[in-house]
Amino acid sequence: MNWQALFDGLLAAVAIWVVLKPAQHLPAMRLACLLLGSAAVLGTLRFSGVLPLPPLHQFVSMLGAGVGLPLLAIAVVWPHSAVATERRFTWIFAVIAAVICILLVLMVQFKLWTSVCAIVSALGIVGSALARKRWPVLAAGLCILFALLAFAAQLRAGPLLPGEFLHIGLALGLLLLGRSLAPAVPQTAQ
Repeated sequence: MNWQALFDGLLAAVAIWVVLKPAQHLPAMRLACLLLGSAAVLGTLRFSGVLPLPPLHQFVSMLGAGVGLPLLAIAVVWPHSAVATERRFTWIFAVIAAVICILLVLMVQFKLWTSVCAIVSALGIVGSALARKRWPVLAAGLCILFALLAFAAQLRAGPLLPGEFLHIGLALGLLLLGRSLAPAVPQTAQ
């Protein structure tokens, strides 16, 4: 298995963990992680050679950046909003964002749209975490921001390609967000 498939698989596993455990009661975060995880599963299948469907992987990745990351930012920045907490409003936002994304990226060929959505979402998470002094969330936002910037800059290091930086950073960011949501485990007396 190559690095691309491995790190896509890692991102998929982390996204699924967040969906199943920490984000159980946050529809916006669950849908965001489902979109990002779906893109990662398709990437794992594509780069492992098991089921190479590049157009489908690219399409779902586009939705992950243009719909999933904004939903993630809404869940972090406005955690008590209707979009973050009510499934109906989460889906309304997601469908509208997806239609806008598809129209702008596929029809108008404004491919920069998904990058703008992703970067603004990461900056929103970082800014909100700084303002509220939520250090684990800040670390998560910085991981996501670094991942997006490294991918945009086409950063390479040794065998790692830009996509690996993206997947590692997103996985680490989602893991930190999930850990910040997970209820504290009581310490046992020693």
